[in-house]
Amino acid sequence: MNTMLKLKSIVTLLIIATFTFSCSSDDNDDLIPTDGEIFDAELIVSESGVGDNRTVNVTGGATNTSIKSKVKFSSTTKSMRRLYITQNINGVGEEPYVFTSQEVDEKPDGSLDLVGGDKKDFEFKIDLPTPSMANGTIVYKFWATTGRGDFRDITKRNALGDNVLGTITVKYGLGTNSGSGIKSFTQTILSAPLADGSSKTFISLFNETVYKINQGEEFAALWDFGYYYGLTGKASLASSNNYPTNIIDVPTIGGVTADELNKAYFGLSTKTVAEFEAISNRSDLDFVVQPANQRINNLAVNNIIDFVDNYGNKGLIKVVEISGTDGTGDFIKLDIKIQN
Repeated sequence: MNTMLKLKSIVTLLIIATFTFSCSSDDNDDLIPTDGEIFDAELIVSESGVGDNRTVNVTGGATNTSIKSKVKFSSTTKSMRRLYITQNINGVGEEPYVFTSQEVDEKPDGSLDLVGGDKKDFEFKIDLPTPSMANGTIVYKFWATTGRGDFRDITKRNALGDNVLGTITVKYGLGTNSGSGIKSFTQTILSAPLADGSSKTFISLFNETVYKINQGEEFAALWDFGYYYGLTGKASLASSNNYPTNIIDVPTIGGVTADELNKAYFGLSTKTVAEFEAISNRSDLDFVVQPANQRINNLAVNNIIDFVDNYGNKGLIKVVEISGTDGTGDFIKLDIKIQN
């Protein structure tokens, strides 16, 4: 009886292993162009730069539902592991490009997985969406990395050189964008950290997402700052780079070194709540001078906080509500305005 159970277990494990291997072997073959295909845009980016077409401009119109694009990257010295793509629609700010019209194999952070032990070149067909608008631009940026990169920092592990990327710009009308140049977050709740990692404690201002602590693997490098309630500092914010390790050891749960974590700088502002509410354009935040500290303590409702992120973007934070202390269901609620 035990022998039969063992044999069944072995067969089951083999089936699972085979299934897992077949599922994980997807190397985005569906994106490889076929001979004779015609494209609206052809982007070519190489390590040498010879024969490249790194900047592509396309005219958008009412008949365009997507821009059929060929994206080709090649390297001579380094293996490429991921392709990062951002989009900026009408100047509202860059955000990760999310595939919707094509099935792809993506990493958890949203980058395209370049499967293969020695990926020195790849060529993909990508259907870039073109929302209908009368005037403005849509800018898509592409770069390849040797490992986990950063949507906000093209230099991080860039396989072809620190600033090497390709862009496809879709222009409508005069190409004049109406974006304000700021991102606004209202009623954003950061929960007090819990030991089991289930609390939504950290925020990424780039993709406007609040993360659970136990989502640290793959995502910790995206976090900008988190919340905690200290014994003496009470309601507090801290950058992921300088978050108190006795509360949450961010580098350990994220599987990264501290230098890969975002820095953020906080200081009490002289601005009033009314002045905060009046902020409507990027230039309205130019007055902010980078504070010295990566933590701010003893926060109270209606405090306004000067803030500068890891990438030099300036912002203000308003404390809307503080509920409880450091237990389950306790939180801070914030309104945030930051340049993008």
